Amino acid sequence: MTLPTAPSRAWNAHGVTRLRREGAVAPVAAFLVFFIVYVIINPGLLTRFQLQSAANLVVPLALAALGQLIIVLVGGIDISIGAIMSLSNVVFALSMEHLPVPLAMLAGIGAGLACGLFNGFLVAYLRLPAIAVTLASAFIIGSITREIMDRPGGGITPAFYLATSGELLPYLPISIFWLAIVGVALWLVLQRSALGRHIYGVGSSADSVRAAGLNARGAQLAAFALSSVIVSFGAIMLAGSTITGDPRSGDSYLLSSIAAVALAGAAFTGGRGSILGTILAACTLGLVGSLLFFAGVNSYWQYVISALIVISVVGVPVIWRTTYLAIRRVRS
Repeated sequence: MTLPTAPSRAWNAHGVTRLRREGAVAPVAAFLVFFIVYVIINPGLLTRFQLQSAANLVVPLALAALGQLIIVLVGGIDISIGAIMSLSNVVFALSMEHLPVPLAMLAGIGAGLACGLFNGFLVAYLRLPAIAVTLASAFIIGSITREIMDRPGGGITPAFYLATSGELLPYLPISIFWLAIVGVALWLVLQRSALGRHIYGVGSSADSVRAAGLNARGAQLAAFALSSVIVSFGAIMLAGSTITGDPRSGDSYLLSSIAAVALAGAAFTGGRGSILGTILAACTLGLVGSLLFFAGVNSYWQYVISALIVISVVGVPVIWRTTYLAIRRVRS
């Protein structure tokens, strides 16, 4: 039996065809449209300060969305992403009071990784539904986070802010540089490694992976671990941009990460998703939030917009397919 493989890896003259195959055309188009509208409404976007602020807003969301994408690729969904982000944020911020930056980062990422391994073990080896496991762990992790820190604080330094949220070059926020590194590294893992093929294979057909004699459970566990590491790095980037740790810092990223993955055209049944599309979808959601802000709309409506995006992206194709089949039956 043939093992499902990752999408074609070679770019050719028909780049748009590949974007369509990976489901990334919609987020690319949406980003371009909203970017043009945003620049028209707010020409100040192109100033150095505005670009830096926009990047620092979008990058943590993009990293959270990439973490969610990995879980979606194996046919799951992670409800605990916001909680993991908050825990890593808090652990890192507190560690900065006593440890050098590298060790503090390891502590924050390690806390998130422990959560990912916990979720992955229950899903992969006990075969519990991912949505149920991560929902339960979200409450557990959230309680632990608030026990560790009940109000914003920590020891984030201005130097760390500059290293994560300053400028690499004029008009080039350094946060974009860090996001690009993570994006390229994730692309190499998913598209150029056996682990990536196994992750896509589990999402497409776990039975085929097992029939090929490969470790489907190990791939699921690795997916949760990899996801939690990326999400934890996003939490550290968020701590750098806000110069504080906050036990509620990840609350808004759960729905937004799901919305970004949905907008990017990933298959929630697993096996298909685009890294570039997910990043651009996160950027689009950030632009939508900014447009609502400049329009004087309450920030809580951003959650409504994100929810509508999820419903639309998931529901419209189903409605279209049902309508199409009904019309065919009537004609026949």
